[in-house]
Amino acid sequence: MSKFTIVVDNLTARDLAVEHGFALVVDCASGRFLFDTGAGAALLPNLSALGIAAGSLRRVILSHGHFDHTGGLAALAAVVPELEIYAAPGLTCRRYSRHPGQEPHELTIPAASRQALDNAAKFQEISTFREIFPQVFLTGPIPRLSGEDCGGPFFLSESGPEQDFLSDEQALLLGDGTLVQGCCHSGIINTLEHCRRNAPQTKIRTIIGGLHLLHASPERLRQTVKYLQKLDLQQLILGHCTGAAAIEYFQAHLHCPVRLARSGEIYEL
Repeated sequence: MSKFTIVVDNLTARDLAVEHGFALVVDCASGRFLFDTGAGAALLPNLSALGIAAGSLRRVILSHGHFDHTGGLAALAAVVPELEIYAAPGLTCRRYSRHPGQEPHELTIPAASRQALDNAAKFQEISTFREIFPQVFLTGPIPRLSGEDCGGPFFLSESGPEQDFLSDEQALLLGDGTLVQGCCHSGIINTLEHCRRNAPQTKIRTIIGGLHLLHASPERLRQTVKYLQKLDLQQLILGHCTGAAAIEYFQAHLHCPVRLARSGEIYEL
């Protein structure tokens, strides 16, 4: 059995600090891991409120290079200098969102967190699906093969045409069948298919994290549900960038429980 403690999310269940960000502590047979670090301000206060010693979080997995998943790394490194960090190539490139009618918004990993990354005691670049500890797998970059709409106003400069396909995004898969997502920019269908090809022995039962469906079209939601209905899922625990409308749609159309994730919640799976 593994335990998952939601430390940072957009909503809270226990009067914790909230921010647009995500961080999760995973306790499993292979030890303790911090998956993402939130945007920065909420991580250490929430760890303290939850009774989790920051010094116990020496192994950090970063799902991708957006600030709301990497911003807390600097604060953690200041109190835990011997960090082991696992991330995919391209984590530190400059990146922006450009919504029509709005000014460009930079999403890059903050400079202080990048410095913490450079100073880490150990840095493992995950370029392919890989078992980093017994029954702890990282997907590495996730191919976009399903045809699902994984777009978005993401670019590699403030004004240039080059889109950002978040090639550094990765997910965490445990051998007990739990899949942990940061934002799932590559699409949940692509991610599940990638896991199926690389770890066919692992049957995914639970998905926890963000699925980046906040602005998903009705067609994308239908396509996603049609795929998920074929799986033997036991539950989905969704928050951060998933979006309330997507969660409600899943609750209405999937056969398994779909829960709204909030910081302070603990799940033993």
